[in-house]
Amino acid sequence: MSLKAKVSLLIGALFLISGAASLAVERWVIRPSFLALEREEAERNTGRAVEAIHHELDVLGTLVSAWAGRDDVQRFMRGEDAAFVRRGLGADAMASAAVSYLGFYRATGEQLAYRAPGAGDLGFGRLQQATLPASHPLLQAADPNLVTAGLVSTPSGPLLVVSRPILANAGADSPSGVLILGRVLDASAVARISARHRLDLRIEAATSPEPAGSEAGPPLDWEPGQPRRATVVQLDAAGVSLIGQTAVADLHGEPILTLTVTTPRAISARGDQASRIALITLGAVGVAVLAVLIGLVHVTVLRPIAQLTQHAVALGKDEAQSAPLRLARSDELGLLATEFDRMTARLAEARQRLVDQSFVSGKADMAAGILHNLGNAVTPVAVRLETLRAQLKAAPLDDLESAIQELDADSATPERRGDLARFVALASLELVSIVRSVTEGIATTFGQVAHVQQILTDQGRYSRMGASSERVEIERIVHEIADGLSPELRSAASVVVDASLSAMGPVCGPRVTIQQVVGNLLLNAAESIRNQGRAAGRIWVRAERASDADAAIAHIVFEDDGSGIAPADLARMFERRFSTKRRGSGLGLHWSANAVAALGGRLYAESRGVGLGAALHLLLPLAESARAVQRADDR
Repeated sequence: MSLKAKVSLLIGALFLISGAASLAVERWVIRPSFLALEREEAERNTGRAVEAIHHELDVLGTLVSAWAGRDDVQRFMRGEDAAFVRRGLGADAMASAAVSYLGFYRATGEQLAYRAPGAGDLGFGRLQQATLPASHPLLQAADPNLVTAGLVSTPSGPLLVVSRPILANAGADSPSGVLILGRVLDASAVARISARHRLDLRIEAATSPEPAGSEAGPPLDWEPGQPRRATVVQLDAAGVSLIGQTAVADLHGEPILTLTVTTPRAISARGDQASRIALITLGAVGVAVLAVLIGLVHVTVLRPIAQLTQHAVALGKDEAQSAPLRLARSDELGLLATEFDRMTARLAEARQRLVDQSFVSGKADMAAGILHNLGNAVTPVAVRLETLRAQLKAAPLDDLESAIQELDADSATPERRGDLARFVALASLELVSIVRSVTEGIATTFGQVAHVQQILTDQGRYSRMGASSERVEIERIVHEIADGLSPELRSAASVVVDASLSAMGPVCGPRVTIQQVVGNLLLNAAESIRNQGRAAGRIWVRAERASDADAAIAHIVFEDDGSGIAPADLARMFERRFSTKRRGSGLGLHWSANAVAALGGRLYAESRGVGLGAALHLLLPLAESARAVQRADDR
């Protein structure tokens, strides 16, 4: 089979496989996801129906709390105003609040009074009796400040009911009775709930323990730990809507209502339509691309390759044949034809040029990436300035000015003047704290800006020139960096340099890069000691010789007695943007690890745990290693 036939079959097979994969994804991934979203929407709507019942009870709970705390209600419960119910909470007040039932009870269950507008047509069963059992849930108040809420079954239908203990007076410890409010869940109430919550809701009395296929649900409960309710979602007979059902229990834990919510299947309908359009479009575009691709491959690749193959076969049959292959092409295949005889000799040369160019490009990309990341480090400066502005804006200047003016007016009472004086003192202390905080923040911001500008300047200079390799005395760099630490850090931590550092000899690499790495390690160690709060911490720097294959390695250890590193953080110490400091950028150790790796070394951390100090290990090639020197020269 020719190459042309193979390529055509391969492209056609890939096209068919792509089409089959698209169909499979649409059928087994996309469509099921739409169906799942649709079912979740139906379940969510059913849950919203339950929440709507909760909302109605919340509204009644707010109302019963307001009424139970009224002074005239408390007087009525003490027997001081027998006509209060008719006068203060009459039919008009109940009608305006959409309250169908109102009852006052003693804690023992004795009914003092009740009102039910339209009671001749509405019956409330046990709630209209002279007494309620003392064990009735509406009379059981564990806390005088809590509202008991739920549903009860009455001859008039389901009743949303809430109760709240009534205290004899504001300072009483125990309630003198209970106020009960109820609202009939009739057709008008259901219509109002449906319109308010945008639900196609139907509420029916529970004729079975639960909808088919679900478990019995416990009563509504407003205490922490809401109970789980089973929800059943199924298609309707026409298959155009999803019917969600859930049962709600009454105060006694018995099913009382079945909530049915109808959700149109709009999601799957739109998903099917979008999938059909996408598949038709994909198929049409695929056929066009297939035809164009086969034609282009034949003209641009297959025909020239066939000519090259014939020429190579001819050369293989007759090594002395020197007739050139004339292809009137200016692309890569034409160049291949003209350079065919010399490709072996030129391959090594092209490879060397490619390696050199890749390294130069890589260095340029690395420098550009460093500059970009350092530019992003300016963002915390803006955030800090915004924080300082918010602190100044939050200062109580207007209130303080008003208080001072009122004090100067000398028209306030002595008690008021004392309050104003205390407020002025407190506000002044707050202003002092804000000014100090802002001053420290401004100083820190200036330092950050200067630091970022210096780094950007240095990195910009390094990205324009190659980093030269040289013999670097680590001991001298450690002393220079230690002397350059801020007075605060020098007072918190002293740097102890072991004699092994001098005996080890120089390392090989760019001096500026090694300076920045050592500076990051010493700075992190000093800040760790300062954050630990030690009076006089120490940083020990020691070294030892190691070997890696035929190269000599300098193993330099920076050990401190600072705050240490948590075991979970050790593996992430050199990740970009990760820092154990509260205000750390997470760039210093990340950059240092990459820079050391580029020099052929390694950087890793050790710690026995939080509060037990840490050790950073820096491995660099020694200058005496011929392999290390050659590697640095190549760079």
